Amino acid sequence: MLYRADLHIHSCLSPCGSLDMSPLSIVKAAVERDVNALALTDHNSAGNCAAMAKLCRDHDILFFPGLEVTTSEEAHVLCLFGEVEAAAELDRIIYDSLPEIKNVPEKFGDQVFVNENDEVEGFEEKYLGMASSYSIDQLRDKVTALGGLFIASHVDKPVFSVISQLGFLSGFFSAVEISAHGAKREDALSLAGAYTAVSASDSHYLHTIANTCVQFELPSPSIEEYRLVLERKQVKIITGN
Repeated sequence: MLYRADLHIHSCLSPCGSLDMSPLSIVKAAVERDVNALALTDHNSAGNCAAMAKLCRDHDILFFPGLEVTTSEEAHVLCLFGEVEAAAELDRIIYDSLPEIKNVPEKFGDQVFVNENDEVEGFEEKYLGMASSYSIDQLRDKVTALGGLFIASHVDKPVFSVISQLGFLSGFFSAVEISAHGAKREDALSLAGAYTAVSASDSHYLHTIANTCVQFELPSPSIEEYRLVLERKQVKIITGN
């Protein structure tokens, strides 16, 4: 089956995400824009992934629950999984490693748990925008043990990327993500080096969902088949949507 996928999206649980970014609203926007594969990757949390998984099943959308983790080097890394339970386990590991700093909604933004019916279920009180205590290499080992994909986020950005923080791509990655803006530039795409280059909207707002996607074919809808697609570099980046 051919998939058009936006695999880096933040919900209202991310402190920088719009309050409009509920799981239901994200799925509705994806359906309107002919996207049939999604990942939810809130900062250091998978707290809205269960609701998103239910909605994606209802709309025949392939869903990869995940997190965008901030490593101890202050680099962002996408961690994608095939099952909500695996994402939830990484959530627990990362949450316990975050500094005990309380969120200040007026300064950082609300961090909202929302169910599949668009109902607010609570607020995360710990600030999710801090770096975890896990290095890139340590995080990779955790994600690999849980069967996930380990993707360097927006490596062309001047902050919060593996390259901006370390100056090079350290360790092993399943793929390397180029930002939506950089996906149109050869110099940015070249930063992926020998890795497969992917891109996504990195949406924090509904209107940007699917502005950049990847397209690929899978014989069956699974994280393992997507892993093989990445290994074989059988991914096409689609920009300007």
